[in-house]
Amino acid sequence: MEVPTDQLAAVELENKMLPPDRSAGLEQIFACLKSKDDTQRFVGLTLLMRYLEGIQGNYDLIVKCWHAIPGSFLTRLLRAKVTDDKEDVKSKEEAQIKFELGLTVLHTFISLLPTQQLQDLLATEESSEKVRRSWNLRINALVVEKPESSKSILVEIIQTLLSLATTSAGARLLYDSTSVSDCWVPLLEQAPEQPMILDVISRTFIDMSLSGLEVSEIPSQEILNRLDVLLCTLMKNTYRDGPTTKNLLEWFYKLLETLSLLPAVNVDHRPKVLGWLKPLIDIMQEHGTKHYNSDRGLQKSIVVLARLLLEQYPQFRLAFFDPSRKFGKVPRCYIFSTTLLIDIRATIPSLLEVLTTSMYSETASRLAASYDLVFAHLDYILQSEDDDNNTVTTSLPFNLVLKLRDDIAETIHLTIEYLCERYNTMSESSKPSDLLIMSQDLLVISQIGALGFWLHEDDTASADDVLEVVLRLYACKTDIAPLCMGVLEGMCRERKDLVQSARELVEDLSDVDERTRMVLEGAVEALVDYYETGQREAENEEEDDDVNDDDGVYDYS
Repeated sequence: MEVPTDQLAAVELENKMLPPDRSAGLEQIFACLKSKDDTQRFVGLTLLMRYLEGIQGNYDLIVKCWHAIPGSFLTRLLRAKVTDDKEDVKSKEEAQIKFELGLTVLHTFISLLPTQQLQDLLATEESSEKVRRSWNLRINALVVEKPESSKSILVEIIQTLLSLATTSAGARLLYDSTSVSDCWVPLLEQAPEQPMILDVISRTFIDMSLSGLEVSEIPSQEILNRLDVLLCTLMKNTYRDGPTTKNLLEWFYKLLETLSLLPAVNVDHRPKVLGWLKPLIDIMQEHGTKHYNSDRGLQKSIVVLARLLLEQYPQFRLAFFDPSRKFGKVPRCYIFSTTLLIDIRATIPSLLEVLTTSMYSETASRLAASYDLVFAHLDYILQSEDDDNNTVTTSLPFNLVLKLRDDIAETIHLTIEYLCERYNTMSESSKPSDLLIMSQDLLVISQIGALGFWLHEDDTASADDVLEVVLRLYACKTDIAPLCMGVLEGMCRERKDLVQSARELVEDLSDVDERTRMVLEGAVEALVDYYETGQREAENEEEDDDVNDDDGVYDYS
């Protein structure tokens, strides 16, 4: 196929073939496209692109123009660089011209059609096995393109793929192309500089999870396995600066969170070995310790993603808290948790000042995830100390455990102060709704959960000052109630005086309705039972110890 390269001649040819009567001009364009001569078809496509500039909104005519293009010819244009094996410069230039025209044609038509019209068009073409194979070849030609000379070409490719991914039929075509994962490597290598590439992947696989699984066309395991392969390829890239890392982490969070909410996605079908997980953890821990104070947005992206992975992927916990993974001689997990604790202690003393501002939501979300991660780490350490099955190969050095516990104890002290100050401030306003808002605050929920964990774990911990706060929050009967009971049990397990203080506190409350009073009285009775049960168990243990001591004495008589 020869390409007319003389621009003046091409303009002259366009002016001759596209008269003022646009309908007559369209007939001539269609005649060129029907020609068996590739040069005539090339000219016809060039003229068609000029013609389409004046028919925006006429969707029926746009679809008619699309169907007039020989599908095999468009595929050959896009694959010109893939199939061209000649080394001479002229041949490569001609292949580039063909590819760019094919890309322009595809991008123009996809851009002109609204989502629903594009979906209808692609759904019709997808029903044909032959046409679907042609689309597969076209998409593969786009994703393997390496535009060394022009970033605008890459942007046009990504926009085209992203428009396809916005429709279920287009997502299916993109998904089919991922069967040859190596084809996507050149495109994925551009992801750090072109974050829209990430959106192409997420939209494709989320749509496939929604539409493909609903009709049981594609097994959940196949979709998740293919996604895993692409994510492994993606994580071979280098993410050094804050903005590209932040984009990556936010994208991972949205993708994984959305997939977790889809009932059609069976979590049991996730790959057992996630090749992308450890490289992602490396990025999170590196940026979470070296650049943590320089970018609050990056901080939040790291911790909320880490918490999501902790909740959904069992493999994450073992890898993230593995003390054998180090920065120099110090375990990464220790540095990371210490950094989070520093952030918490530095932030909560002034948190009440921004409680009613837009800044609070972002800050509270970050700190809530930080509390959850630190105490998940502490739980991991405690389990590793009691590990009899060798499921944990290494443990954190004892001196670092002691330092971490000291930092946690200091953080808990400041947390109790914050909860009391916030409650006192709220009490002064005398708004009943404030207590309910406090009980539903994600930060407060995480703080109460952390406090309950610590009180049960550390025998020397005390939280007497927060007794009224916790009782009031418990009475709200929101999701925080079980966590509040955990705090109360931790406070009162060996403290009969605190159980009595709780009873007296409830009796003295004059600003609660009858229902709330009944709830609180029930909580106090539960604490009485908990305390008495603990005392009986302690007495039984003492008796067992005495029996064992007697058994160990040898009678010489």
